[in-house]
Amino acid sequence: MNRLTLSLLEEHRATLRRSLFRDDREYGALLLCGRSRHLDPWSHEVEERFLVREVIEVEEEHFLERTRTSMMWSTTPFFNALKRAEAKGMAVAVIHSHPDGPLEFSPRDDIADEDLFTIAFNRLDSDRPHLSLIMDGRGDLVARVYGPDLKPQPVSMIRIVGDRWAFRYPSRGRGEVIEELDRQVRAFGAASTRDLAQLRVGIVGCGGTGSAVAAMLARIGVRRLAVFDADHVDSTTLNRMHFSTRADANLSRPKVDVIAEAIASIGLPISIVRYPYFISDERCRDALCSCDVVFGCTDDHLGRNLLNHFAHFYFVPIIDLGVLIEPKELGDGYDVFDGRVTVIQPGYPCQICRGLIDPEEMTAEGLRRNDPVLYRQRRQAGYVRGAPDPSPVVVTFTTEVAAMAVNELFQRLNEFRGAVGHCSEHIRRLDEVKDADTVPGGDSKSGCDLCYERKYDGRGDVEPFLNLTP
Repeated sequence: MNRLTLSLLEEHRATLRRSLFRDDREYGALLLCGRSRHLDPWSHEVEERFLVREVIEVEEEHFLERTRTSMMWSTTPFFNALKRAEAKGMAVAVIHSHPDGPLEFSPRDDIADEDLFTIAFNRLDSDRPHLSLIMDGRGDLVARVYGPDLKPQPVSMIRIVGDRWAFRYPSRGRGEVIEELDRQVRAFGAASTRDLAQLRVGIVGCGGTGSAVAAMLARIGVRRLAVFDADHVDSTTLNRMHFSTRADANLSRPKVDVIAEAIASIGLPISIVRYPYFISDERCRDALCSCDVVFGCTDDHLGRNLLNHFAHFYFVPIIDLGVLIEPKELGDGYDVFDGRVTVIQPGYPCQICRGLIDPEEMTAEGLRRNDPVLYRQRRQAGYVRGAPDPSPVVVTFTTEVAAMAVNELFQRLNEFRGAVGHCSEHIRRLDEVKDADTVPGGDSKSGCDLCYERKYDGRGDVEPFLNLTP
């Protein structure tokens, strides 16, 4: 059996609440969804992920009957949506309200859904599944999936991405939290800790910030972790990478192996999958697409650009970290001594618009990585930049920024800073006092396909991957 999940944006849920609760009687709407299908490396199940791209509001004239507990409507809007979906490889979701509850499908719903999807699959060439959803008066959702066999399968995870990240799964609110996390539960309650145990979290880059993030995630109760990094430990790594040892450097061990083994040795329940490759490598793709949240701890522009696109295509929030230390040329202080945590997701300015990704650097990195001979030729001819000198790094500051990033994850789950305590970008002047923190808003630039035009929100699987050329 496949793992079935659904992702949508908070703006989609807000539109649905407005459309479905026009009065105290049931009402319906439709959703067009992008698709993703990949192998979950933790469960070894195929995940079929649905990504809401558009809410189609249905006019009153299409409803034949509406009461507080039932409704009848024309099939015309559904079949019109189905034609659009099939032409673009999307899925259709039928959603209706239960104003008085409960948040579950009724026997009447079972009959209506089976009739509707029977007719639909008789007309379709594709056997890819479609969905049925219910929303209650609080805006909570429950979903199930229908394939050609017409046997409904429950959706095991619903993700809602906005200023707060909501994760809904059948066991939410139930079950004990392990005693090792008792002090955390005393601070935040059990809900966010239970959520962390359900999430699949990725870390791209296992150096100074990535290793610190990994250590913290393991100790706050994340139970499924994917680490991605093509680099190996060397002597220069020892001053900043948590868990690395001289023996690791002497053996030039892969960073992902060092991190994974050290995290496993802590003794808390966790399953770690490791990928000793650049994040653009196809071997990383299934694991990346299986994640619910990803920490971007890489300092290369190619990796940041891929994650920048990934957040929009797959509705997976990226928490990107950076530390920049630039001493003054003549000494006596610093031009820049900053730590940065940036959240990338639809509705926020992307990293290109924020100036965090340099297209020239991407070109140079791509050549160095994929065609070293051509890179040397173009560098000698002056067409590309040379490899930059290593940036200054101090472990105390990379660890501080890692803590900022993990705390942003807590804020998105439990709002410990209050309902307006989130920030899309947080910059800390590490060489000044604490009250020098800033929260710049950033702006999407006109013409940006990602965050201004938002052409790729929820696209899911396309060729080439993320619409990026190698």
